[in-house]
Parts: sequence; C-alpha cells; structure tokens
Amino acid sequence: MSTEENNTEANLLEHAVINQLEADFDDQDFDSMSETIGLLLKNEEAKKILIEYLGDTAKENWLEGRTNVRY
Repeated sequence: MSTEENNTEANLLEHAVINQLEADFDDQDFDSMSETIGLLLKNEEAKKILIEYLGDTAKENWLEGRTNVRY
C-alpha cells in the first residue's frame, strides 16, 4: 500500500470514528464508548495519548477526582 493510500485510509478511519462517536453520543450509548476507551487504556501508549487529549480543565478535574461521571 502506498503512502498516499495509507494517508487516505487513516483520514477516512479518523472521520469514521468521529462519526461513530457522534452517533453514540446522540443515542446516549455510553457503554460502547466506555468499552472502546477501556480497551485503549490497557495500552500504555494509547493511555498517554488519551491523557494528552484532555483539555486543561478536564485533566485537572481528572487528577483531582472531580470528573463528571455520565452513567
């Protein structure tokens, strides 16, 4: 597979995941998102990426145990 094909595939996968997250939020399907994030958290590199994804307030709330729990 060429670099261009890999980039196109990665871009489409990125948008497919965003679309799925949006659909899950719309359906309030937190179990699906929780299961996926739980799998990512088992991988230390993925966990670091998720932590870095958090904004300053979300990271502060998480570290201080003040994160809003949805379910």
